[in-house]
Parts: sequence; C-alpha cells; structure tokens
Amino acid sequence: MSESSNKPRNAQAGAKQIQAAEQPLRDDSELTKRNDEYMRQMRKSLNATELSGEKKKAALDEMTATLLAEQHKGTTARQLYGTVQERTQAIIAGPKKTPREQAKANYWVTSLDNGLMLFMIFCLMYGIMGLISKSSQGSQGANGITAILLTSVIGGLGVAKLFEFLAPDKSKPQVPMWRKILWSILAIMVWMLIFTTAAMLPASLNPALPSIVYLVIAAIVFFARMWLKRRFKITSSIF
Repeated sequence: MSESSNKPRNAQAGAKQIQAAEQPLRDDSELTKRNDEYMRQMRKSLNATELSGEKKKAALDEMTATLLAEQHKGTTARQLYGTVQERTQAIIAGPKKTPREQAKANYWVTSLDNGLMLFMIFCLMYGIMGLISKSSQGSQGANGITAILLTSVIGGLGVAKLFEFLAPDKSKPQVPMWRKILWSILAIMVWMLIFTTAAMLPASLNPALPSIVYLVIAAIVFFARMWLKRRFKITSSIF
C-alpha cells in the first residue's frame, strides 16, 4: 500500500522538476536585475543631457533590445557598453564614422587646410627667393600671385580628394597598393600641369608681389592655419 502510494508522489515530484527545468529563469521580456539597474542609471544620465526626447528614447530602446537578446548568454550591460558615463558620451557623440566617411565629412575643411598650407609654402619660398636674388624681383611666372592662388586651390582640393580615396573602408574591397600609387602619381602629374599652365599667364593677369609682401602673407596664413587645425581638429593633412 505504502509502496503504491509513493509511486504517484514520486511521479508528481518528477513532473514538477521537469516543468521547472523547462521554464526560463527569467521572462524574455524582462531584464536581469543588474541590467535593469544599469538601464535605470542610463535613463537618469540621459535625462541630464540636452539630447532630444526622440534620441533618448531611440538609444534606450536599442540598448534594451540588445540586452534582451544577449543577456541569456550571461552578458551584462557593463560588458557591452562600458560604464554609464562612457555610454552616455558615446550616444552624445553619435555613431563612429569610418575613416572614409570622416574624410568625406571633412572634405572642404581639409581642402582649405591643405590649400592654405600650399599657399603659405609658395609665398614663403618666393619671398625668400626674392630677397636672396634681386633679379627675380618683378618677374612674372610661377611666382605670380594668380598662379600661386590657382595652384594652391587646385592642390588643396586634389589632396583632400586623394586622402578620401586612400582612406580605408571596411565596407568595400580594399584598394590595391599599386592602384593607390598610380592614382597618387597621376594626381601629382595633373597638379604639375596646372602649375605650369598657370605660370604661363600674362603679367597683367599674374602680377608678382614684392618679396616682403609674400613673407607677410606667409606669416598670416601660418597662424590662420594653426587656428583652423585647432578649431576643426584636422588630422588629415600633408603637414
């Protein structure tokens, strides 16, 4: 009698154990306590920023969805996103751009920076040459202001475009080294052709300035370029 009564009890206990084992430790729609606390702190941190409500909600929704998908592996929010402060700064800064995207976004600023650099070098070079060799004073050609401006503008635009082309892009096949070298050589040849053509402009359109004026311009451009690099945090330039 006792043996037969024990069998149903044992069967019921076994069934309960199997049922408990089959149930998830936590509902898939819930965050773990640790991740839930992280998100609570995250919400508080974002509310202290000047981000719009839509951006805050989008960031929190994306993080919650990711955590719900990853936490069953034992992954925590801290492992995925770092500290709350680090994640907040990352959200404010926005998604990181690839080197190619960064080059495209900074194209005009980089063009201006490189153009100013070339203009400064030419002014400095022709200013010093004019002081050393008096015979070059008043001569038109490569040292004419129009030729210098035109060559610097084209050079600045071309160098920025070359940086954009050479920048790595993981979303596209890597450009072979031989092609990078070829494009670099072609770019230099085109720039030299423009430089030579500009130097052939008539004196009325391409006057040469006094040496001291070139040196003063070079000094002004130097400080203007330093300000520009600090203001826009330019890193992609020749010098």
